[in-house]
Amino acid sequence: MASAGNPPYSEFGISEFISRVGAKGDFAKRNRYHVEVTPPTSITAADGSDEIDPANIEFLVKTVSFPSRTFGTTNFRYGGKYAMEVPYETTTEGISITFLETDKWQCRKFWYNWLEHIQNTRGYNMQYYDKYKGSINISVYDGTQREATQPKHKVELVDAWPKGMSAIELGWENSELLDFTVDIVYKKWELHN
Repeated sequence: MASAGNPPYSEFGISEFISRVGAKGDFAKRNRYHVEVTPPTSITAADGSDEIDPANIEFLVKTVSFPSRTFGTTNFRYGGKYAMEVPYETTTEGISITFLETDKWQCRKFWYNWLEHIQNTRGYNMQYYDKYKGSINISVYDGTQREATQPKHKVELVDAWPKGMSAIELGWENSELLDFTVDIVYKKWELHN
């Protein structure tokens, strides 16, 4: 016999589980996403060519991570008898975006230009923070949507900038698609629904 606080055993069946999930929507899928990159307005192409439009490389995102949010904590001693862990600040970790590359190398050039904008390797002068920050939006869509117009879940990385770009290993025996990773740091992230 089930107690008042516990559901009866029959509610743990697969059909009940599917019914409950269906009442709340459907399972979110990892492959229905879009990444929108907005670079700083002061950026120019490092090689003197026209600026590469981020819309031309956004579809090449292979993987992306949603940002995390944790608290930095400390132990608060109460009456000298026991310690209680309490938060004192919010901490965030950077994310990584992995891109596929084409034979025109526009994606890597785009990120190289942004990195070069932060610190020019000819003079090694560091740009001011307000001049190199941009934003990145990560949107997720459900399986019923044909177009990426109304995301079900959207996160904006505020004051984002690339911290680094990974190396690419080439080899005669390797015929796989070429990809590379960009590490992004940001001031904070906001949820938009």
